[in-house]
Amino acid sequence: MKFTHTLKFQIGIALLALIALFSFFSMHTLKILDEQRTQGALLRLAGELQATAQHMAMQAMNYEKNSPQDSTTYTRELRLYYQDLMNNTGQFGDICAAFSSGDFQQQLDNYESMDPVLSDNTLEAAFELEDYWKKLLLALDKVLGPEETPHLADAARLIVDRNPVLLMKTRNLLKALDEDIQQRTQQTSTIIRISFAIALIIAIGIMLWFYRRVLRPLSSSVEGFRQASAGNFSYQVPVSSDDEIGFLALSFNQLSSRLNTIFELTARLQEGSDLNETLEFVSRTFPELLPLDWVGILFVSTDGHIQLERAFSDGIPDELGILRFPLKNTLLEKCLNSGKPLHIPDIQNVSLQNASYRFLQVLAERQRQDAIFLPVTSQSPIPGVLVFATRQAHAYRPEHTQLLSNLATVITLSFSRTLKLAEHARLAAIGQFVSNIAHEIRSPLATVSMALDYFENTKLPHAANKRLQLAEQEMARINRLLADILLYARPLVLNTQSTDICPILEKAITSQKPLADKHRVHLHLSCPGDTLPMHADPDRLLQIFLNLLRNAIEAATRGSRITIEITSENANKVVQIAIHNQGGFISPGNMERLFEPFFTTKANGTGLGLAIVRRLVQAHGGSIVATSEQNNGTTFVVRIPCML
Repeated sequence: MKFTHTLKFQIGIALLALIALFSFFSMHTLKILDEQRTQGALLRLAGELQATAQHMAMQAMNYEKNSPQDSTTYTRELRLYYQDLMNNTGQFGDICAAFSSGDFQQQLDNYESMDPVLSDNTLEAAFELEDYWKKLLLALDKVLGPEETPHLADAARLIVDRNPVLLMKTRNLLKALDEDIQQRTQQTSTIIRISFAIALIIAIGIMLWFYRRVLRPLSSSVEGFRQASAGNFSYQVPVSSDDEIGFLALSFNQLSSRLNTIFELTARLQEGSDLNETLEFVSRTFPELLPLDWVGILFVSTDGHIQLERAFSDGIPDELGILRFPLKNTLLEKCLNSGKPLHIPDIQNVSLQNASYRFLQVLAERQRQDAIFLPVTSQSPIPGVLVFATRQAHAYRPEHTQLLSNLATVITLSFSRTLKLAEHARLAAIGQFVSNIAHEIRSPLATVSMALDYFENTKLPHAANKRLQLAEQEMARINRLLADILLYARPLVLNTQSTDICPILEKAITSQKPLADKHRVHLHLSCPGDTLPMHADPDRLLQIFLNLLRNAIEAATRGSRITIEITSENANKVVQIAIHNQGGFISPGNMERLFEPFFTTKANGTGLGLAIVRRLVQAHGGSIVATSEQNNGTTFVVRIPCML
């Protein structure tokens, strides 16, 4: 952003313009006041001229009427009238000289220094008055005679004769000065009006500029924030300038776009989008948030490799075939272990640093120069890495990495949900397929079972009879497997009723007593004295505990004890059943997969028993967890809501 385009600069210029305008008016006002004061002083001096001329005329007329008759009176008049005449002529002459020369400092010594400019008409009138006054002084000097015995009567007669012309010229000066002042006042008034009009235009211009560059964009920004607060994250604020408000609007639009992208991604995943649609959505929408022209997802397999599952280049699928790479000692492994986004700023050079960086070499071959690895591990059934790449060198700045860091949880959870939906869909398809196969297999198995029953009533050699028994055992195992598969695959319906947990457990223990005796395992049930009524399906509960007791008996060491302890939590209204056996230790790896379908460590196990148990427990709104300790056996804890 150029400094001249910023509001800081523009508002500063506007304020300076207003300050300059204010300063101009202030200086102009002071100048007008000075001129008015000067004009007032000049008028006062001109008035003094007129008053002095009138005073000299009156004194002269009085002297003519009352001329002295003796020497004593003459001496008194000489002392009074002559001195007054000299003072008046001196004052009149000084004022005339000031008007003709333009130097009024001596006459205006009580005021600040002034330098008034007189018009030509005023100067002409002043020159005429001064010229006439000089002639009058010369005539007056001749008439007065010697200073010791001046002829005052002749002087008075001369002044009376010449006074009308003197007064006329004095009035001419006063009139010219008054016209000059009126003209200047009119010019000053015109200048004030023009200045006020210019100031008004400038002020209106500043107001219009402020409205257009500040108030209107701010109103648009406020509307954007109002729309965002109402949940409309697709709203975009018009960017009409490249100043701070424009930057604010641009930042708001980026934030709104990012939030809208996140919500669209979440909504798409809530709709059940598959991995391909989700990745296509990312490739199409994320370029609005950061530089992006290639995106791909890699998943870790169980053999220590990582495979590129899907990729999009410039918004279209990138057909790369099956690409598998060893995961060990790669930056992909580093990203997965750290759980944080990893920035690869220079793919071309980094790919050459280690031969194991084969995936980076693939990106380098496709002219990608900058990339960010984002781990997809949180709650994901399959660990993976989401890769963002671009052809631009050094395109990803710290804010882009920070953006992905902030969005990492949302993105990884979203992809995890996509993978879970895909996994659930796959399991549902497998369940439907297995259910159909089980129904198809049961018919020929029934025929085979009938044939085996026929051979049971036939006398066979000893070796053939042993094979017949083995076949019957395998038939029973297959039937049990098919029953478990059908139970796991078909929709679960509960027939709930009010029941007590203790009688159900006693029935399960009675049913499993022969198997316990066979393994020399002791079963001990600890039931509270009070009944624990539950709203549940008693047959399904019995199935849960039969399975758990059978597993506990088979896992327990000979001569050990299996304890079944029932407790209730009145605060949470939950019944807890803990079944503990003193069998072998279950490794953490197997513990994580204990409830997965078809996972088993038994030679003849189906791998569906615990999966069915968890499904039945969850159908009752409960939970089941397993813990195993070295030299202390394994405990299964079932928690089911009750009716306390």
